[in-house]
Amino acid sequence: MALLAIATPVAASQVFASLDRHGKLQVSDAPLAGATAFDPHRPFVPAGPKPAARVATVKTVAPSAMPKAASRWSPMIEQVAAEHGVDARLLHAIVRVESAYNHQARSHAGALGLMQVIPATGKRFGANDLFDPLQNLRAGTAYLVWLHRRFNGDLTLMLAAYNAGEVAVQRHGNRVPPFSETRRYVEKVTALYRGVH
Repeated sequence: MALLAIATPVAASQVFASLDRHGKLQVSDAPLAGATAFDPHRPFVPAGPKPAARVATVKTVAPSAMPKAASRWSPMIEQVAAEHGVDARLLHAIVRVESAYNHQARSHAGALGLMQVIPATGKRFGANDLFDPLQNLRAGTAYLVWLHRRFNGDLTLMLAAYNAGEVAVQRHGNRVPPFSETRRYVEKVTALYRGVH
């Protein structure tokens, strides 16, 4: 009811909506940074992913089977996935393995936040606060899309590069580097993504 109360009864009116850094819905009659415009007088039909940047298309574990912590960040993950044309379930698999949905996670190597983004990678993809969940998800997903292009859509190499860095994958002849941590990482994310438990 509150959502409709702010809309004017003009057929052409638009409302803008986005999620803030805490995952709360922000609605305005003026454009918001990163917001999606919609007509409140028409039924909402979510847009499909952008085919040009689609990262993967396999059937995966249903969101209901994911850990309860996923529900807090699921709307934001869905938003960022739609922005980049990536399967949201792949992002869920990465976030689950990287940080177990802890937006304040910090690794021994200095990776931060939900997607455990290294600060240099964050800057490369426009994030200046990797503990801001939205910036973190956007930077990590933008990097994933970049890796998708770099490795011709090979999910295994993308994940290996996300974990060990693209230089390590290139140095090993565009193969998964022989690091036990990287190999386990690729297996875990792939298994979660494909729904194998």
